[in-house]
Amino acid sequence: MASASDGYLLSDSASEVERLRLQVRVWEPEAEAMLDRIALQPGWQCIDLGCGAMGILGPLSRRVGPTGRVVGVDVGATQLGAALAFVQDEGLANVEILERDAYHTGLPRESFDFVHVRFLFGPVGRDDELLREMLALTRPGGIVAIQEAVDGTSWRCYPPHPAWDQLTRAILAAFAQGGGDFNVGQRTYGMVRAAGLRDVQVRPAVLALQHGHPYMRLPILMATSLRPRILEGGLLSEAELDEALAGCEQVAQDPERFALTFVVTQVWGRKPGG
Repeated sequence: MASASDGYLLSDSASEVERLRLQVRVWEPEAEAMLDRIALQPGWQCIDLGCGAMGILGPLSRRVGPTGRVVGVDVGATQLGAALAFVQDEGLANVEILERDAYHTGLPRESFDFVHVRFLFGPVGRDDELLREMLALTRPGGIVAIQEAVDGTSWRCYPPHPAWDQLTRAILAAFAQGGGDFNVGQRTYGMVRAAGLRDVQVRPAVLALQHGHPYMRLPILMATSLRPRILEGGLLSEAELDEALAGCEQVAQDPERFALTFVVTQVWGRKPGG
C-alpha cells in the first residue's frame, strides 16, 4: 500500500489497519482459490507488493514452505508495524517485511518466481509505473498476479437502502476525484496482455454477506477513512455523511437484508522466457 505522499487515498491509521485485516480474512478463500489455479511450488521466491497489515503473506508462506521465501513490501509505519506483528505472531519464519516503495522497490531485478498486488492499482492511479516494477521483479518464466475491483455497481444491499447507495456512490466518486479508479480491474486483463505476459488467465470473485457479517460495514469503514476527501470534494456535507453512516450501521444489523461485494478480477500471466 502506497503512502499518502504517493497519492494513496486511504489513511495509514489504526482504523485502516483493522479494515485491511478484515479485508484479508474475508477475501482469503478467494486468494487461496487463485493460488490453487496458479499452483505455487515449494521453494519459490514470492513478493507481495503493498501487503498492508497482512496481504496474502500467510497463504504464500504455507505454499512455498521452509525452502521458499516471501517478501512483503509496504511503506507507512502503521502498516509495517502491523505486518511485522502478524509475521511474528504467526511464526512465519520464511517471510520478510521490507519498508520499500512498491513502485520502485530497489530489489534485485528478475529475482522472484511470483509477484503479486491486490487493491493497489485502483487507489493510486499509477498503472504503468506499478506494472513496470512488477515485471522487472519477475524472473523469466515467473508469474505476475493482480487482484482488483472490476465492478463497483454490484456493491449493493438488498432490499436497497438509500444510505447504502449514497455512501458507496461517494466512495467511488472520492476515488475518481483523487485520481484513482475503483473499477481498475476492468483493465488489468488487457494491461498484462499488452505487457507481453503469456498464458494470461482471469477469475472473477464476488461475496454475498448476511446481516451481522463484519464486512457489511465496509462502506462505513471506507467512508470513515475517506472522510476528509468526501467533505473537501463536496461529495456530501458533514450532516449528510453522518446520516449515511448511521443508515449503513442499521443496514449492517438488519436480518432482513443481505449485500453483495464489488466484483474482483484475479488476473495472472507468465513472463516470457525461463
